[in-house]
Amino acid sequence: MLLLTLFIFCSFRSAAQATATASLQPERIETGDTFTLRILVAGTTVEPGQVDFGAWASILPAKNILAHYGWYKTGPQWVQNFTLVTFDSATLDLPPLAVRLHLGETAETNPLRLTVLPTAAVADVNTMASIRDIERSPANWLDYWPWAVGGLVLLWVARRLLRRKKAPPVPVAVVVPTVAPPPIHAESLQKITLLERKRLWEKGQIKEHYAELSLIVREYLEKRYGIPALESTTMEIEQMLKTTDFPKVLNLAIQDLLSKADLAKYAQSSPPAAFHEKALEKARGMIQETK
Repeated sequence: MLLLTLFIFCSFRSAAQATATASLQPERIETGDTFTLRILVAGTTVEPGQVDFGAWASILPAKNILAHYGWYKTGPQWVQNFTLVTFDSATLDLPPLAVRLHLGETAETNPLRLTVLPTAAVADVNTMASIRDIERSPANWLDYWPWAVGGLVLLWVARRLLRRKKAPPVPVAVVVPTVAPPPIHAESLQKITLLERKRLWEKGQIKEHYAELSLIVREYLEKRYGIPALESTTMEIEQMLKTTDFPKVLNLAIQDLLSKADLAKYAQSSPPAAFHEKALEKARGMIQETK
């Protein structure tokens, strides 16, 4: 009883000391551009729960959240990233978000400010691209594996109970198998394959294509080499990789890939048409070489 009391006390103490921090990358965008929301939670050894976006509902509704990724640890902190988009030009003052912790506790992030600039109009309206709807990533069967495992377990229990209906009731211990998350390189390669299937460049969505590709590569480098690649510039990433075991022969390839992606994302220039698929192959080859 004493040990249980101490465990509950320590759990509440740990949750109370947990802190949450939010940041945007970048903080200034044009209408229609995507941006990354990064949530950091420190002071707890237990994986945090869901991030409550209720405070943003009137400013950035749920449909503006294009993608989100699971929690992972970087040093002593838990990290989760979200990809969002907005189509209204304004200075958005975003209130704190609540991060749910274990034992029902929550931790609030800091408020944020996002500056959304109007996209420069062209002189000839006939050259303007048509308005595009938000394109969601296709569903993946991996999203439904917990339901499949739960269904199989229920079927197994039902069959056992039917076979033993004449015998005295015996408690049945149900063991749910633990499924390990996919390796970092496998997860990143799968995201590249899904992005390739969209073929965004063929729909005129050059900026969106390179924004997603850059996010996949930076997230892989951060998880694989333990560097803050998601919040760093391309030049900073190159310098940090020199302190790791990242192969030197790939330095020029990763520099070329991230630089061209930066130019495309911020509409400074668009790579040649032949480079769009080549960029996917470069990212795929870098991940295969460093896995």
